[in-house]
Amino acid sequence: MNIAIHHFRLVDTISKEGTLTKAAKTLHLTQSALSHQLKELERELDVEVFKRNGKRLQLSEQGYRFLRSSEKILAEIKSLEEDITNYKMGRTGKLSISMQCYTAYHWLPGIIKYYKKRWPDINIQILSDATRRPLEYLMNGDLDIGIIRTQMVNTRIRYEPIFEDQLTAVICKDHPLAKKKVIEIADFQGEELILPLYDPSYQDTPVIESLIEAQQVKPKTLHRIHYTDAAIEMVNAGLGITVMADWIVKPYLKDRNIVAKPLHHSVAKRAWFAATCKQTPAILNFLECLKMYFSGADMSVDETEKKQIIQEHTVQKQAAMPPTTAPITRINKEAAGFNTVQDFKNYQY
Repeated sequence: MNIAIHHFRLVDTISKEGTLTKAAKTLHLTQSALSHQLKELERELDVEVFKRNGKRLQLSEQGYRFLRSSEKILAEIKSLEEDITNYKMGRTGKLSISMQCYTAYHWLPGIIKYYKKRWPDINIQILSDATRRPLEYLMNGDLDIGIIRTQMVNTRIRYEPIFEDQLTAVICKDHPLAKKKVIEIADFQGEELILPLYDPSYQDTPVIESLIEAQQVKPKTLHRIHYTDAAIEMVNAGLGITVMADWIVKPYLKDRNIVAKPLHHSVAKRAWFAATCKQTPAILNFLECLKMYFSGADMSVDETEKKQIIQEHTVQKQAAMPPTTAPITRINKEAAGFNTVQDFKNYQY
């Protein structure tokens, strides 16, 4: 049978209005056009849909059957139209996010909470697997927004600047370097240096490693530590020095025997970007929330709520850490005194 959507609307409207004249007015058609569509439908079905009783039309037995289907189909079409409209307006849908830095997730919960208050039907997913290679996930269509510091030259990717940070040296207060106002890369010579793990295959050598190599500085030992908290506790115990962004180390300075010293101006500030390939309303709305946060808007949440938000939105699938030739120092998490949220670890970068 060759039945179109307008046939379902036709029967539904005539059954409600009772006459062709009223139905034609409701459907914004001429009476002759409506009459022609009804005859077309009855010819296609080869049954009488309406019985004529003067100007009034009454559904036949098969007409009632057709009406029941019409009501279901038209309700589904209306629901579909609403879903598509909500999606186009950024009110529903899925939004996948990842950061090139695990410790960046400490500010993300506040943004998610604010975003979900305004757009509660957007399903937000934090893709922890994409953290080491966010641009690859973005290009493959598996990621909507990547918060990154390493840009790839590609016309498909749009980069929106969101904030800058400055690397600092984190040193025990009892260490001789703690007396210096500014730390040089050369100061790492012969020191126990604590740096994060990174994936060499990503061809994104961290800036400190690059400068150490370029200036031929040789630390006594280079420790690779998974966790920001563990690195801080090692420094606090006088077991070495580390390098972190100013905004990462700031919460750790209170009540610890550590100080953060600025690195030489040759270590430039690093810019962070929101990388996207698509410009859907849901993505654009989240970018606006990012800008609001870094412009100083209050989106703060307490630590308990942060963990709960991360638990709710993180995709619980962790890729294995890449192999590394650098020595790794392992610290008992209970001894270090820090927590993780299930599989979602608080890595530094």
